[in-house]
Amino acid sequence: MKYGKVILVVLALALIAVWGCERKVVNEYTNTTDAAGCVNSCHNDSDGALQQAEGEWQNSIHASGNNIDYTNRGGGSDCTKCHDHQGFLDFLATGTVSAPYSKVSAIGCFTCHAPHSTFTLELRTVAPYTMPAGNVFDHGNGNLCVNCHHVRDKASTIVAATDSFTIDTRWGPHHGAQGEMVSGTGGYLFAGYTYDSDPHASVVREACAGCHMGNVQTHDGYDVGGHSFNMRALEDSTITMVKYCSSDSIGCHVTKWTNFDMLEDSVDYDGDGELEGCQSETHGMLDSLEALLISRGLLTLQQGSYLPAKQKKVLKDEAGAVYNFLLIEEDRSFGVHNFAYMAGLLQSSIEYIESTMPTSSRPDENQLYSSH
Repeated sequence: MKYGKVILVVLALALIAVWGCERKVVNEYTNTTDAAGCVNSCHNDSDGALQQAEGEWQNSIHASGNNIDYTNRGGGSDCTKCHDHQGFLDFLATGTVSAPYSKVSAIGCFTCHAPHSTFTLELRTVAPYTMPAGNVFDHGNGNLCVNCHHVRDKASTIVAATDSFTIDTRWGPHHGAQGEMVSGTGGYLFAGYTYDSDPHASVVREACAGCHMGNVQTHDGYDVGGHSFNMRALEDSTITMVKYCSSDSIGCHVTKWTNFDMLEDSVDYDGDGELEGCQSETHGMLDSLEALLISRGLLTLQQGSYLPAKQKKVLKDEAGAVYNFLLIEEDRSFGVHNFAYMAGLLQSSIEYIESTMPTSSRPDENQLYSSH
């Protein structure tokens, strides 16, 4: 009888332990009742998909340098909302951040995915995103990207000003203007000009993700497509995702390009006497506008970075030309994202600055094209 009681107590404790464990699993992982569910879905040593994604991520710009951790750097809705994991989650949840944070919180897998909450690898949000200028970006999985990849200071602040506008070294669209550029919005529009736009945002499925996260099997390693977001291999520039632009089966463009400097049409946009691809033409126009703005005292180049003049009161259209230069420079696709829109912004900015500069103070053609 004594031993029987002991056995009953042990069995009862065992049942409580099992019930407690199962209750914990059910509460925290409602799509499974035991460890097998976790193993089958993610923690599987025979499925390399997650390891592949992690390897790609480590080769991305998102995972390098200051991009990944701005913990306690910038308050309110500034840097932390995009450069800090917890800041981004707070921003998604409430529209604000609660910096300073007590722990380092670098961005990584769980910044975009929440598998221990959703039990899938779906994105934390694919909701349409309203850009700072008011236009709505709604392109599936690409919507998550533009939560951060949009301008900081919008061009409409120039439009709303009186005749003059004050620029400063930290003023401008900032480093992530791709959302506006793909959409063909966000630039400073000069009166009397018509601005066209390419259809990339609407015709590329998932927009940003549709190109930058394309088929990673174009390369054996981890540095092209997928979670690397790279359109070109880090070590071999001949390995690119460009074939998806002009492939017979899935591409939109007829011409079979071998690089991203795609020849758009028979127009010499930058006026250097040569018909070139979109990136070369864009670089040519940027070079011309850069020389004009520097000559005008509106722009400086410091340690490889372009900065507006410090605390300088300028005409609204002058500020608009500086803004357009920075917008396209910071987009960093140099024509690929939306060549028609970029060409319009650059040409109208160049024409305005040239028309208001005395002939004697304009850079000559050798200066305009020397770096092109």
